[in-house]
Amino acid sequence: MGIWQALLLGAVQGVTEFWPISSSAHVALLIIIFGWGEPDLSFVVALHIGTWIAVVWYYRHRLAGIIAAWWGEVRGKERGDPQAKLAWMLLLATLPGLVIGFIFAASSEMTQGMPLLMIFNLAFFGLLLWAADAWGKQERTWQDVGWRDSIAIGMAQAIAVFAGVSRSGAAITTARAAGIKREDSADFAFLLSVPIIAAAGGYAILELVLEGMSGDLFWNMLVGGIAAALTGYFAIQFLLRHLGRGGYRPYAIYRLCFAALLLILYFTL
Repeated sequence: MGIWQALLLGAVQGVTEFWPISSSAHVALLIIIFGWGEPDLSFVVALHIGTWIAVVWYYRHRLAGIIAAWWGEVRGKERGDPQAKLAWMLLLATLPGLVIGFIFAASSEMTQGMPLLMIFNLAFFGLLLWAADAWGKQERTWQDVGWRDSIAIGMAQAIAVFAGVSRSGAAITTARAAGIKREDSADFAFLLSVPIIAAAGGYAILELVLEGMSGDLFWNMLVGGIAAALTGYFAIQFLLRHLGRGGYRPYAIYRLCFAALLLILYFTL
């Protein structure tokens, strides 16, 4: 893997991790077009770290407030803080992802070699996103999120272990179907990605420790991680700033067009 390849993969990973358009499908497209093999595990870890840094840095002040409120409630100093409630809902939503992700980790790796399934997921969940955003009410905020909503969003996000679904897309779709406002849906999905990406990155690091890291990949890991962090940060910023212009419909349309492109490539290459 060269530096430019690492830069491109990192940039694509950063954007597609947070936009509801499936990072796995875009990585697959790059592999198809350029004939690249699967990235080394150590490089994947670097991309996880980069995207985690992006979301933590973007929400750094918000996260500090949420953690402080949650810790205050745990210690019994303060009760009923909305930020503490949000922390509990995020933790609750994380559990299905950890459980389902652990159970289906091997199965999800198998589906990477099933491009038609990935293409189907890309299109089908794009239609679900479009429908949920079009018909979902704009009445509720993150403060209205209850334990049922959290579990539903967490379970939906957990399905993203399968290629073509999109972690943020599944969470946003479920939140919009529950009548949570567009920006609040994205906020909840992005905040939820903090523990989820940390868990996924931790699991990958454990695998890396067990398998060993290739020392000659340092610069590729550094470049890819930085690219993922920078593009991830601006991807979050862009999505939240432009939700008023068509909501999530442009992303759903993009998914359908992208699925069609992959289908054409599948039958022609």
